Amino acid sequence: MHYFSKVKVRQEVFSLVYGNGIVVFALPKEHRLDGFYVFAVEYEEKKNTVHYTIDGYPNWSSAAGCCQTVFYKKDIDLSDMDIQPPSKIPSEKQILKYKEKGILEIQCPSGIWKNVDECPEKLMKKAFKKSKYYLFRKQKD
Repeated sequence: MHYFSKVKVRQEVFSLVYGNGIVVFALPKEHRLDGFYVFAVEYEEKKNTVHYTIDGYPNWSSAAGCCQTVFYKKDIDLSDMDIQPPSKIPSEKQILKYKEKGILEIQCPSGIWKNVDECPEKLMKKAFKKSKYYLFRKQKD
């Protein structure tokens, strides 16, 4: 049984990257195929729409690094999520060094810190280009 096998239009979901969202499209069950995108979610942040597989894998993730990033809102417990600001803002040089080592985290629009390799590449590029270094930190051990 896949996590989103019973997904319906207008259901509330929560993305670890984008935050709160509403399902705006759900492919009928008889037309679904494993590995293909079967529903779409529109997020409050900038009216961003993301398509997902039946397992909750987003359209922006690579095949090698696929992981579920969206959940039914009623199933998510944010109490143990880290949303604290960084204790030290890294420099441009440190950000690049951490990225190369795979230990760079970015604060997503949802407020949650995620490794940049688990987020849309455009999030990192936009924050870096606009010198929003406060959105980055070294991954906690």
